[in-house]
Amino acid sequence: MHRKIDLKDLGLKEIYNLMISGISPRPIAFVGTQDKSGNDNLAPFSYFNAFGSNPPIVGFSPANSGRTGKQKDTLINIRSTKEFSISMINYSMVEQVSLSSCEFESKIDEFVKSGLTKKQSSVIKPYSVSESYFIMECKLHDIIELGGKPGSGNLILGEILSFHVSPEIFDENNKIDPVKLDPISRLGYNYYSRSRDGFFQIHKPKHNGIGFDGLPELLRSSVHFTGNELAKLAGVKSLPKIELEFDYLDSLSSDNLILKVKESLSNMDLEMSWQAALRLIK
Repeated sequence: MHRKIDLKDLGLKEIYNLMISGISPRPIAFVGTQDKSGNDNLAPFSYFNAFGSNPPIVGFSPANSGRTGKQKDTLINIRSTKEFSISMINYSMVEQVSLSSCEFESKIDEFVKSGLTKKQSSVIKPYSVSESYFIMECKLHDIIELGGKPGSGNLILGEILSFHVSPEIFDENNKIDPVKLDPISRLGYNYYSRSRDGFFQIHKPKHNGIGFDGLPELLRSSVHFTGNELAKLAGVKSLPKIELEFDYLDSLSSDNLILKVKESLSNMDLEMSWQAALRLIK
């Protein structure tokens, strides 16, 4: 027996949570745009899919702010320049994608904040993400406003002009291997899904993180930490200081401090991971 839920009894947030929880899993479009001045923007959107092959059309829908009704920079930029890139997300970059979704000011470059590498496009100006295995360069086909109110969507349809596909994800028959593609999808609340492994959670920062550019250089350039691990460290609101209560960490070797950082990040103990990291680089 189904439970009937009338929309008249729900607020905007409740409707949103029902939709993202029930309409899942959803692929994620990692959209690169530029404004007219050439400022770069990068943002993820899970209201996204393919809508036709001739011409090849993809679509995603950035929503207006639920509080202010303000439109997102991605929509404003595409309306202005008529072009954008979409980089598909794989597991090795998912924490960096979450970091890029913070509500940075329009002139802040999310490529820099997330530590992701800009890939020069071949037929459009906006960059794509070099770490992605599957990239599409698109020109605007249409924008359909879906209400014009706070929380309303704006369906952006784009025609694919060019694909960029990493050679390492093809199998011996020259077909894309879904295991090697390692795609990520979005579910409700903090849940994501790794197609080959199943469910996991990503906790989006409740504030704007310091970003990769805010990390100490010795951490940012370290070969010991993955992009996902650095993204977790870069999600703090401000750079932490060494706390005396963790002085026992001073007796650990560099190798053991590295292990402590990794172990603490895996256990979502950001304070411990930072205290070990600060002692590693001091």
